[in-house]
Amino acid sequence: MSGATPRPLTEGAATPLPGVKLGNGLMLASAAFSARGARDYNEDRTGIADGGKGFWALADGLGGHRGGARAAEIAVEAGLASLEASSNPRLEDCLKEAVSQANARIRSLQKIEEGHAGMRTTLVLLGIDSDDIVWAHSGDSRLYHFRDGRMVWRTRDHSVVQLLVSAGEIAESEMTRHPERSRLISCLGGDNALLISARSSGTPPRVGDVLLLASDGMWEHFEGWQLEAALARSSDPQTFLTLLATQVGEAMHPTQDNYTAISVFVTGA
Repeated sequence: MSGATPRPLTEGAATPLPGVKLGNGLMLASAAFSARGARDYNEDRTGIADGGKGFWALADGLGGHRGGARAAEIAVEAGLASLEASSNPRLEDCLKEAVSQANARIRSLQKIEEGHAGMRTTLVLLGIDSDDIVWAHSGDSRLYHFRDGRMVWRTRDHSVVQLLVSAGEIAESEMTRHPERSRLISCLGGDNALLISARSSGTPPRVGDVLLLASDGMWEHFEGWQLEAALARSSDPQTFLTLLATQVGEAMHPTQDNYTAISVFVTGA
């Protein structure tokens, strides 16, 4: 499926996405979920593209800046379009270039679209081919990688509180309660120099690998062990996302942000 346009989702329901078949015969099953939370509108966007590889995108438009939803739409559209058009054989380079091109597109449209001069967004991209699993991001939307039911990696946020955690000044469990939790040090469309973090799993995908892309409105409710517990009860991506969304709904607070996620399961042929 083309990733030229962000996929519309049914509000509050885990939506299955088109399956992707890799050259080695493995299948990639995925689903997406998004809900407004306590907000009047949803500025999160998701997308998928399939060009012999699997590509997914999740963006969280920044609500404090006019045009957050528009920025998220552009990020997903431009990021996936870049990935579909790329001829670079190195997947990590493709994803970093896609984030950079999405940022450039937003910056160019800031100058000509009325009311959108300050639009900004996060972006996290996932790419899977027969040889590797790679992700890239800017901002605080996350990617988690699970293998054999255990979390083996998560992205590190481009945020003030992540810097405090890395410096040992606060515990990771304190991130979501810190008064500076929403301050980003990098995002698409921002004034600061764009930071792009990218990582490869270093091994080919295998049956049982699970990837989770999540906006902060989703991940703020979970520690790693809680995600593992939900995954242990899930046989497919829709079930996984439904369990997570149910827990967020039960813990809903008056300022609950939009909460959005994509789950990808690597399965056999």
